Amino acid sequence: MEDALRVSALGDRLRSAREARGLTLDQLSASTGISKAHLSRLESGARQPSVGILVELAAALGTRVGTLLGEDADGAPLATFAPDAPRHTAAGLEIASSSGFPGSRALEVLRVHVPANRPPSAPVRHRGEEWIYVLHGTLDLEFDGMLYPLGADMAAHFDAGRPHRLSAGRGDAELLVVSADARPDLTSVQH
Repeated sequence: MEDALRVSALGDRLRSAREARGLTLDQLSASTGISKAHLSRLESGARQPSVGILVELAAALGTRVGTLLGEDADGAPLATFAPDAPRHTAAGLEIASSSGFPGSRALEVLRVHVPANRPPSAPVRHRGEEWIYVLHGTLDLEFDGMLYPLGADMAAHFDAGRPHRLSAGRGDAELLVVSADARPDLTSVQH
C-alpha cells in the first residue's frame, strides 16, 4: 500500500511540474519521445517510471529527479547528501538522489541499488550522457546490444540516447549514476 501511495504522489508531482511549465501531455510527449498514453499512466500512478524516464522527464520539465521524487530543497546553492539519504523505488531499483542545490540543472547524480533478483527491464534511452561508477558488487551494462560487465571501482561513460539497461551481475550492486543533459536550458521558452 505504501508503494502505491509513493507512485501516486510521484504522478501528482509529474502532473504539477508539467502544468507549471504550461505543457500538455501531447507537448511533453513530443519533446521527450515518451508516448502520451505512458505519460498519462505515470501521472495517474498506474505505472512506475524507469530511471531513464525520470531523468528524461526532469530535464524536459526543467527540474531535478529528486524534486520529482519529493525531495524539495530550499536555501543556498549547496547541498549535502548523507549515506542514509531516503531511497525511493522505481522499476525495481532503489534510488537516492545525491545532487541538486536550488537552481541546479546541469547534472543529476543518483545512488542506485540494483538487487540481484531484479527482472531485466526493457532497454531505455534518453537525451544526454550517463556516467556509471560501481561502488560495490558487479553490474551488467547492456549498451547498444552489447554486454559490458563492470566490477567494483569500474566506470562507464556513454551516450544515453543509445539503448541501455542495467542488471546486477552476481549479487546486489550499488552504483553512482551521473546523468547530464546536453540540451540548452529551455526554462525561459514560452509555450
